[in-house]
Amino acid sequence: MNLQTATTTNRRVLIVDDNEAIIEDFRKILCAGLDGNAALSHTEAALFGEDDGRPQLPQFQVDGACQGEAGFALVEQAQRDNRPYAMAFIDMRMPPGWDGVETIARIWEKDPRLQVVVCTAYSDYSWEEMSERLDLGDRLLILKKPFDNVEAYQLASALTMKWEMTQQAEAKMSSLEEAVRTRTHALQTEIAERKLLEIKLEQLSITDPLTGLANRRRFADTLAAEWGRAQRTQKPIGLVMIDIDHFKLYNDRYGHMGGDACLRLVASELARTTRGCMDLVARFGGEEFAVVLPELDYAATHEVAQRFCAAVAALNEPHAAAERGFVTVSVGFTSIVPSASSPAEEELVELADAALYEAKRSGRNQAMGRKPACVRALLEKYERPIEAAA
Repeated sequence: MNLQTATTTNRRVLIVDDNEAIIEDFRKILCAGLDGNAALSHTEAALFGEDDGRPQLPQFQVDGACQGEAGFALVEQAQRDNRPYAMAFIDMRMPPGWDGVETIARIWEKDPRLQVVVCTAYSDYSWEEMSERLDLGDRLLILKKPFDNVEAYQLASALTMKWEMTQQAEAKMSSLEEAVRTRTHALQTEIAERKLLEIKLEQLSITDPLTGLANRRRFADTLAAEWGRAQRTQKPIGLVMIDIDHFKLYNDRYGHMGGDACLRLVASELARTTRGCMDLVARFGGEEFAVVLPELDYAATHEVAQRFCAAVAALNEPHAAAERGFVTVSVGFTSIVPSASSPAEEELVELADAALYEAKRSGRNQAMGRKPACVRALLEKYERPIEAAA
């Protein structure tokens, strides 16, 4: 802020009057004291070590200008020097240059905090006219000529004190605003961190901790949402169910740590084989995975299911307890365009799950699909649980 600090006493006064004698009168009143003998009294006290007991009145630093333009130049220089004037006495009539109103208007553009006293012997402008030309506020007073010395001195004292108090109030307000900004920033940071933590917690609640895939909860939510969207848009929705072949035997042979590593490996390969964010790969439970494929018809879902089989087999992950000697998966798939009267999305799971049972019973390491008309017959045929086929 281009101001003297609020704790610094500012007794700088500007006199703008086309009469140099009046400027000198102001100097005598404001610099020498009301009786004109302040300087002499101070000298006597210094020489003789005597105190006359009179209170020491504030002394002012006075600059003068005989035209409005010159006064404006002094205000500009004071602002550049960071030594602003606290108040100014400005004459109303100052031919041939700016009059008092124009001088005040120009000065307030440069220094709006300056307290001003208009000195006039004539009614050049009414108060209403000055109000129209100037944003008066509480910055302007009128002093009629000829003025009393005490009156001029009191105005200077009161207005310079007002200037100081205004700066102190602004400094305090600035300090409070800075404290509010600091606290607000801290609260915003805290809120952002809390939201980030909530997001992380939410992500943990829908993520399988072992594989990093979506968990059963997120799978159910996504399937329900995509099923509803497919009903509204009358576009297909595909679902693939995947089961690692002979996983129990794998765990028995390589231990649970080896089984966990195998699950992570297969999960990573399945995620890599999808279309990215369009599809959702989830750990359905144990060694079983599910993939939601929005807007994929039966033929396209079949292609994806076959890619899953081929991708896992291409890993060539050893499985000594399996007939092929490496890890494979069985895949069941389906795709439906649900109508408004279609059963809930569980129908999709039942179809893909039934197809998965058939793939396992038919030799594993393959993808088989089923359409809605086949589901009841398949469920009746393969009513035993999947563990029996594992």
